[in-house]
Amino acid sequence: MLKGHVFKKQRFGNEIFALFIDTFLAQKCGIAKNYKEKMEVVKNGNTVTILSGCVCIRGRFVEEDTSTTLAAGTDSAYCRLVLEIDLSKENTDEHLLQADYKILKGTDRYPILTQTDIVANNSGIYQFQLAQFRTTSNGITDFVDKRTYLDFNSIYGEIKTEFRSVLQDLKEELATVENGSAYVLKTSILSGTNEPTSSLGKDGDLYIQYLE
Repeated sequence: MLKGHVFKKQRFGNEIFALFIDTFLAQKCGIAKNYKEKMEVVKNGNTVTILSGCVCIRGRFVEEDTSTTLAAGTDSAYCRLVLEIDLSKENTDEHLLQADYKILKGTDRYPILTQTDIVANNSGIYQFQLAQFRTTSNGITDFVDKRTYLDFNSIYGEIKTEFRSVLQDLKEELATVENGSAYVLKTSILSGTNEPTSSLGKDGDLYIQYLE
């Protein structure tokens, strides 16, 4: 059974949360590599079963907490198994209706995925592919695993590396402040009508001469 972080009572908050996560992940979608069974797809005769796992699709987390089995049919078709988010549907407090599995079919080729920008528009359909295969009267053939993954550990590592770089730049900037090369104190700025001489102020002071 599918579960997600998008619920009717929390639509506004979760839309903002989806925007944050989608921006954080640079619009990448994928399955969590270290969570449960990574939504593995198992074929058996003319059925496919999606095992447990969690996927992030354009900032929205959807969990398969147990497993779901779909009948693929016995027709001769080119199929794509997808997890679809459809924001034209309305969730209830009990059911996640905006996310569902679908088997897309084509007669002579694999169908094209629909992947609209559901974050910027806050509407539309986004289909995340899990597998592709062909159906026949004898069962599923030409099965290909199409799952992609998000490695959150690597993403966190990249953030740490970037943070260290920013921190190093900040330390260098602070060093210039500490040695006085990046600023001039107000007390070091002198002015008067006299010609500047070595007796006016001290080394490093700024003297401004003006005419009466």
